[in-house]
Amino acid sequence: MVKKIWNNMAGLLLGAAVLFAAPAMNAAAAEYTVTPVEAVLYTNDSTVILADADDGTVVLPEVAADLPIQVTGVTSNGYFQIQLDSQTFYIHGIGLSAQEAADTGASSQIYDAIMAQKAVFPEGMHWTNDNYYAWKGGTYTGGFGCAGFAFAVSDAAFGDVRATIHRDYNNIRVGDILRVDNDSHSVIVLEVRENSVIVAEGNFNSSIHWGREIPKERLIDPFSYIMTRY
Repeated sequence: MVKKIWNNMAGLLLGAAVLFAAPAMNAAAAEYTVTPVEAVLYTNDSTVILADADDGTVVLPEVAADLPIQVTGVTSNGYFQIQLDSQTFYIHGIGLSAQEAADTGASSQIYDAIMAQKAVFPEGMHWTNDNYYAWKGGTYTGGFGCAGFAFAVSDAAFGDVRATIHRDYNNIRVGDILRVDNDSHSVIVLEVRENSVIVAEGNFNSSIHWGREIPKERLIDPFSYIMTRY
């Protein structure tokens, strides 16, 4: 309860700070479309408040971490549209996470945070073993290709939460990273069904792919495992 009250107060203070700092905008507006999304995500070390979906429209360059932000949309060029004191602002896709949602086990918010990353990593985007990402999950320092993509999307949903490894395939959850095909490929779980999982993955035919269904029986082999941040 104390944390919730503090988050509400912090959110109001952030809104006031943003409104006070907002500059007059004379530059041409960025061109993009907005997909409506309703979610509460949290600021992190990469959060910068922008007047438009453009890194050149900075309103507040530094924001404290773990403040709740009402997200109202995701832009086609990789930004979250947010609402602060009835005003619309923007934050780059890497600047919000669902870290607090991980603490409460709210898998629906984890799902929303992951799916919002489609704006950053759209279907068909070129992604190979040349692409690297440094992970906050702790099990590995980072990864290339499929692992790098899974780590990046996982960080967007879980922030700094540490990962653990297990092989309980009856306990797969949304946001878990699965090593599959005899520990040769990484995927991140979008949905858990009775006999299968729906995943997102990088370096799938050298690109990003969302929505592949994998039967659970194909997940289990002597070398593969599950990385979870719950």
